[in-house]
Amino acid sequence: MLTGIDNIVIVFTVIGVLGIGYYFSKSITDMESYYLANRSLPWSLVVGTLVASWYGGVGVVGTIGYASVFGMATWFIWSIGAHAVRFPLALWVGPRIHVRADVTIPDVIDHAYGKAAAVIASIFLFMYCSQLGEITATGFIGEAAWGVNKVYLGIFVVVLTIALTCLGGLMGVAVTDMIFFFFMIMSVCMVFPQIYDSVGGMAGIRAATASDPAFTSPVAGMSVTKALMLVLLCINVYADPSFYQRFSASNTAKTGRRAMLTCFCLWLIFDAVTNMAGMVVHVKYPGAQPELAYVQMVLSHLPVGVRALFIIGLFGAIISTLDSYYLIGGTTLAKDIYARIFAKEELSDKKLVNLSRLGACILGVIGLCLAFRFTLVYDAFVFLISLWMSTGFVPVLMALMYNGKKTQMAGLLSMGAGCISFAWFSLCPVVISESFGALEPILVSLPLSFIFWMIGSRIGKETGFDDQKTIRC
Repeated sequence: MLTGIDNIVIVFTVIGVLGIGYYFSKSITDMESYYLANRSLPWSLVVGTLVASWYGGVGVVGTIGYASVFGMATWFIWSIGAHAVRFPLALWVGPRIHVRADVTIPDVIDHAYGKAAAVIASIFLFMYCSQLGEITATGFIGEAAWGVNKVYLGIFVVVLTIALTCLGGLMGVAVTDMIFFFFMIMSVCMVFPQIYDSVGGMAGIRAATASDPAFTSPVAGMSVTKALMLVLLCINVYADPSFYQRFSASNTAKTGRRAMLTCFCLWLIFDAVTNMAGMVVHVKYPGAQPELAYVQMVLSHLPVGVRALFIIGLFGAIISTLDSYYLIGGTTLAKDIYARIFAKEELSDKKLVNLSRLGACILGVIGLCLAFRFTLVYDAFVFLISLWMSTGFVPVLMALMYNGKKTQMAGLLSMGAGCISFAWFSLCPVVISESFGALEPILVSLPLSFIFWMIGSRIGKETGFDDQKTIRC
């Protein structure tokens, strides 16, 4: 549905983004400048990179799909819960993280539970950073905009993301995130009033879904187990490396806190817009693939040239998330996996940066191999976030917040129980009842992870953990 003019605008934007990455590549001299932008991010860049990184294709296109299926409950259960839990992160946890200690999430695991647990956590964290849902979203956008094979477009976006990540490091990522943040907000909100009015607003949506009143109910649109799963996933932010990295890269602790509180307002309003847009898709295109139908619907309402801005906004959201996690995942591979297993002495900054860039490339390959196996964007997102929470959430949270005894067995048993139970209930799903739905694996794996952490904490000697050290990623 895009014209030659639209494609020209997109090409020039791609060239500009790569130019920004090349410009900031000149300032990369060590891991501090590559990974944390010399801890110099101002409030404006922190806001832009947090909003853009949090949304991505999952937050924009994926929310459309979930709202089209589950209705108003998507906003009330997922959006409000996901953003409300960020208040404590901004007010209390974030300032602690800004302590200038050179450690990562696996470093915290290492200090609390030992090297073996740190390596295991690093592997799962690396997998989490592949962000499969973002690549899944590229397929729907590409099919709607150009009618191209989703794999080909996925390859293009991944290559562009890797180039941007490897060139500019965090500063290049943050600056381009700010640009993508503008395009994302503008493009999605610009067309919303028109498509909302096309179905008669909320009154029209209620009338069209009168046979299914749960669709417009705040909480009745999804099964109990699905709602419980989303509520649990809300707290994943406390073990999500991107937020810790942004806080640590802020020029002051106050900057990170103010940026997070600013983002809360933007997130909540923007989620309301995307949720309503998904409900409009449900009314106008019943039975259609919702994410694909949304992109086609929006493009049909926009004039030539402006369509390109919408597509740039969507792809910008995807790239801004992917480059953030590729940066973190690459560093995890270099510093927390390779260095712990193979390095006999401390690696030089040059080697760490090069290994981090290699890690970003590996993440891109993993994403392309797995992303298009999922039907909905949120399916890919939920799978990865559930796997990471099942294995890493309890050990990380207890290492940071619990001042009592921690042992090597606590970390190992917690991660093992969470991973095995998640795999079991994913491969052998259990249906509780029609109203409750299928048992979501994380509803079992997360409590089991905590129970086995408590059991493991009573086995063996207490491991040393320096409370003055906090995580940076």
